[in-house]
Amino acid sequence: MSTQDLGRLAIIGCGAVVDYHILPSLRRIGWCPDVLVDRSPERIALAAGKLGSKGRSIVKAADWREVADSFDAAIVAVPHVLHGPIGLDLLAAGKHLFMEKPLAVTTAECEAMIATANDGGLSLRVGLLRRYLHVTRWLKALLEAGVLGEIKRFDIREGFVFNWATSSDALLRRELAGGGVLIDTGAHTLDLLLWWLGDVASLSYRDDAGHGVEADCVMDCTMASGATGRVELSRTRDLRDTILIEGTQGFVEIHLAKNLVLDGSPNVLAFQHEGHSPAEMPMQLFPELFDGELRDFRASVAGDASKGIGGVEGMRSVDLIERCYAAREPLEMPWQSAQPAAAADESVPRLPAGSTALITGATGFIGGRLAERLLEQGVKVRCLIRNFGQAVRLARLPVEIVRGALDDAEAVSRAVEGADYVFHCAYDLRSRALNLNGLENLIAASRQQNVKGFVYVSSFSVYEPFPDGALTEETRDGDRSWIYCRNKLDLEARVVKAAQQEGLNASIVQPAIVYGPFCKPWTNAPAEMLLTGEVVLPDLGEGLCNAVYIDDLVDGFVLAASRPESKGERFILSGPEPVSWATFYETIADAVQSAKPVYWPAEAIGKENHGFVRDLKMVLANPKRLIQIIVRWPPARQALQAGYDALPKPLYDFVTRVYFGGGGRRFGMRYLPDQQALALYRSQAHASNEKATRLLGYRPRYGFTEGMRETAAYLAWAYGDLRRQSGQASAPPAANTSEGASAKLVNAD
Repeated sequence: MSTQDLGRLAIIGCGAVVDYHILPSLRRIGWCPDVLVDRSPERIALAAGKLGSKGRSIVKAADWREVADSFDAAIVAVPHVLHGPIGLDLLAAGKHLFMEKPLAVTTAECEAMIATANDGGLSLRVGLLRRYLHVTRWLKALLEAGVLGEIKRFDIREGFVFNWATSSDALLRRELAGGGVLIDTGAHTLDLLLWWLGDVASLSYRDDAGHGVEADCVMDCTMASGATGRVELSRTRDLRDTILIEGTQGFVEIHLAKNLVLDGSPNVLAFQHEGHSPAEMPMQLFPELFDGELRDFRASVAGDASKGIGGVEGMRSVDLIERCYAAREPLEMPWQSAQPAAAADESVPRLPAGSTALITGATGFIGGRLAERLLEQGVKVRCLIRNFGQAVRLARLPVEIVRGALDDAEAVSRAVEGADYVFHCAYDLRSRALNLNGLENLIAASRQQNVKGFVYVSSFSVYEPFPDGALTEETRDGDRSWIYCRNKLDLEARVVKAAQQEGLNASIVQPAIVYGPFCKPWTNAPAEMLLTGEVVLPDLGEGLCNAVYIDDLVDGFVLAASRPESKGERFILSGPEPVSWATFYETIADAVQSAKPVYWPAEAIGKENHGFVRDLKMVLANPKRLIQIIVRWPPARQALQAGYDALPKPLYDFVTRVYFGGGGRRFGMRYLPDQQALALYRSQAHASNEKATRLLGYRPRYGFTEGMRETAAYLAWAYGDLRRQSGQASAPPAANTSEGASAKLVNAD
């Protein structure tokens, strides 16, 4: 049957998933759309441009009703809460429908869509592409064949640090997304669970969304079969992405998104389905999976009712998600033991309840924790956000989000309007001009609003390389040949001028080595290095680490914003006392149960580590490192995804193997400090809080022992799966007994 015989195709919603995946897939299978619908002319133009000459003849509209006579079938990729209303209207208008997951956000909407499709003899399909993986079909056949016997227990853990290049804030707003990670990633995960193991009889559910959309959640359940298990999903952690199933006759563990059978009892490892065995499971990539589901939708439109995932199947996971949200209880984090007491302690610095604070850089670790603490004090929090994809933890909170970049004076003005306090935590590593212009815009808007307090977050790195002894605000400036130091010093000078000459109630805080839950540079990175390789420190690690726990730092921010003595001043903020770098790293090693760092003479490290030359050698020895370096920059990653199909075949194959098919961490690395880090690790500088104590009343509440108690609880929660992958956890049980699976399930919790 020709493409013309299938009818005309519309795409409704031209966001990221259409740009990166659906349009390229339609080109590959030879089914180009005739209609593009989106409220954004820019997104329509971008999508049409991807279609080349064909795009010039495509019908374009802001509302599908305006062009309803121009198409017969539709692919819908709009915010989740619109799936039901738009889908039902399309089906009522006689259109075949492919809905990106989930089918809808309520079972009532699903049922109405299914009934309308049945009445009209229409195809209704939903995009649950993981069912097209060889390994998921292999597991389905394994379970149906009874190889595992009676299923007793299962454990699912799936998560990654969310960084999807979203084109809008729809995923961050409950009124548009319907929820967070449960309805997003969970639509796939729970669909597979129900497909494999049947219905859920009873459940309990917890998540971390006190107001917005959840980033972490846990469901404990009992299946109708009697099997019990847990599903844990995360947008903040890299989890193992597997399901482990134990039965009376054996066990199996498979990856949820890759064709990998990771472990199993002998009867499992001998099982074959459709010519695929655990040892010989071919690689499949996302492009192939999208191709499969869209080919099936095309076949279903042509009359083959056996193709694709139908509405009834798509509704099952929606029903389970709806049940979870109805049963929601708060998910308590293991490191929050001291926080309720701190929130009630009147001696803890606080801003006036009901005041409004603007935070830039709130998607980061420091700005994010500042937002949490201010909300606990009854402060209204507004956040200026450039990249929605990095705001998943912020989306849990009742904050106001203003979209815009710092160099957009209009967006900055809107963000500052009505604010009493401004905390400028943002810094762009790529652009000096953006940092300088952004600060200029913030100062201008803050002066116009006559804000009560303006706090610029700098760094004690402005004094690097540190001289030995007391490090104070009077210490000479650091090395301006280091661009970070130069930028921060210039930004500090502009804030001082605004305070001393322009009347702005502005001050500067200079955090030392900040650590705590979700800190990337000084908590996550050391843990990951210790778990994936050998960390080398100079000499005996006796250099001084001026560590400050995040909540002490936030206390300093609040004091700087509210005390009149802070105007025009800069303040180093550190913990009560420094510790050695050996103590810092070894304490993190204890928390993640990894090998401790090793110690080399500083001269030996300097000889081994040659900076750029060493990196160049690594790229030449391992070319895939080049792509890994390139795609760390989001625009490069987006360009790579969008232009993937247009690459010449040799490069296409290379990128396929490395970018789409590779993934995962490399183990067995050796981490050597570069020259700048080497100087930091050897420094005997002691960051002094004297000025902050004298003028602000700053008194850190967390010694290193107390701060690391909270941090260690976070690390155990965040890196348990990586510890298992690294082989540094306790030895795994034998793979030929169901008792082995039981031990794994216990360890997984």
